[in-house]
Amino acid sequence: DRPLPDLPPLPASRIKEMNDAGQAFNAMITSLRWFETYVPRSLVRQLMGQGEGTFERSVQRDVTVMFTDIVGFTPASEQMSVEETAAWLNDHFAEVGACIEAEGGTIDKYIGDAVMAFWGAPEEQSDHAARACRAALAIRRSVEASNKANEANGKAPLHLRIGVHSGPVIVGNIGAPQRMNYTIVGDSVNISHRLEELGRGLPDPDSAVTIIISQATRDAANIEEAVDLGPQRIRGRREALTVYRF
Repeated sequence: DRPLPDLPPLPASRIKEMNDAGQAFNAMITSLRWFETYVPRSLVRQLMGQGEGTFERSVQRDVTVMFTDIVGFTPASEQMSVEETAAWLNDHFAEVGACIEAEGGTIDKYIGDAVMAFWGAPEEQSDHAARACRAALAIRRSVEASNKANEANGKAPLHLRIGVHSGPVIVGNIGAPQRMNYTIVGDSVNISHRLEELGRGLPDPDSAVTIIISQATRDAANIEEAVDLGPQRIRGRREALTVYRF
């Protein structure tokens, strides 16, 4: 999922046909760069390689979903200017996004100070749960490293919650004809979000980043070192869910 190569623009030509072709190529590259800024790179690559009909049909697929959320964002942002808040969020999203993309994840959307991402689509990844867990640990390491640097400069440390769950979803183009979004929907998305919220009451005593994963993710990723938190009540669900702090 690397960005488009930094190709130099084609020079102008005295021959009209070649000049027109060169201008069209330059405009196409510029458009593609903007396109992959607003659309997940993995999706752009598949569209470029397989054509526009690639994602016309929504399908059910097992994926792993991740939600991240900054702890105490609202009170912290109230002490900043608009520009400072935007810069802080952009730096944080770049940090989190790099960890997600390094493991082949797809960033679905940013929701305020939260990130939603998933693995297992658009490319099928048999190890999607393990990839998501590695990304969560990479985010922890990155945040902790940034906190050390910030504390040395007298800045407050950042705390983060992460929820991860594996299960079936509907994946494909969802939306109105004039505005489609390649995304996932289903109960697995909700569970991942609820696990992130569950971290409020079950913070990690040893880290600024609390990672809560479901048993489905733990089993699929073959993780042994997670702390068993037992059955937990999840908002919106009747039955308790066994979860782990990772």
